[in-house]
Amino acid sequence: MKKLMLALLCLCLAAPVAAAEARMFDYRFADAQETARLLPGNRAYYEQLTQNDLDFRMQKKGATLEELEAFAAAQARDYTDAEKAAIDSAMAAIEDACAGRGYALPPTEGIVFAKTTMAEECDAGAYTHGTQIYMGESIMAYGTMDDPDAQAFFREIVAHELFHCLTRNHPDFRAAMYGVLGFTVADADFELSDAIRERMISNPDVGHHDAWATFDIDGEARDCVVVFTTGKPFEQPGDSFFDDMVTGLVPIDDLSTMYVSDDASNFWDVFGRNTDYVIDPEETLADNFSFAILYGLDDPAGYATPGIIEAIGAILQGYAEETAEAA
Repeated sequence: MKKLMLALLCLCLAAPVAAAEARMFDYRFADAQETARLLPGNRAYYEQLTQNDLDFRMQKKGATLEELEAFAAAQARDYTDAEKAAIDSAMAAIEDACAGRGYALPPTEGIVFAKTTMAEECDAGAYTHGTQIYMGESIMAYGTMDDPDAQAFFREIVAHELFHCLTRNHPDFRAAMYGVLGFTVADADFELSDAIRERMISNPDVGHHDAWATFDIDGEARDCVVVFTTGKPFEQPGDSFFDDMVTGLVPIDDLSTMYVSDDASNFWDVFGRNTDYVIDPEETLADNFSFAILYGLDDPAGYATPGIIEAIGAILQGYAEETAEAA
């Protein structure tokens, strides 16, 4: 089974007018100068970073937000023409796959593809803010390879990141998708304790901790919110939170206690086994979403949990039916 494991690992081509009008997605490319402006403009993300977040990203103790903002802006890069063509090809493939499977997606305008070195996010592959999709140099290399497997992987990445833009901008879509894994989206974020917050690693693709599912822990059903944490704080240059990742389960009736995935006997029943990217329902669903669109139920390796793919497909077909009725 294909497994993205993105390591947390998330204009302007001159296209013919007729092609632009037919596109399912409204998107463009940002140059390095615009990207450098866009990054620090994502205040909701940057201002909630913990000291641990800052230290890991800046690779030193006592790092400041101002240092990270300046560092992030310096990582902005321009796309090459070949890289733009690779993204165009991936977006066209996603659109064609949706049409072929009778899928529709919630309309999302203003998608911006930006490129960075990814050093600002500890060398993750790609990530999103709002409707901005940041692609790393290493990931872009796959899109420009003359290798069908590399290009397929690149399309998976692009579809995965699109999912984050859709869930962020369409709450009903997000709630429906989270329901596929048995998660319920609450009306507000859960107020996690300071001790747990200090262990957490912020993920730009996960803007909220407001969804819970039921996990069997020590023989008891516990409704828990999932958090991405590191097993130890930053200590010295070279440390990466990817080296000691922990998927935490925090009971919503005790937001100061955290269990780990191994404590839940039904953890894999909840998340399924189509991907190992199980640090948050958002990331797990993004992988499954990309599989459902690009491969449907026809993945040659087979799905360990095909029901997830079927359920996502049914939701996307439902959007297509609603779109047709509205027309």
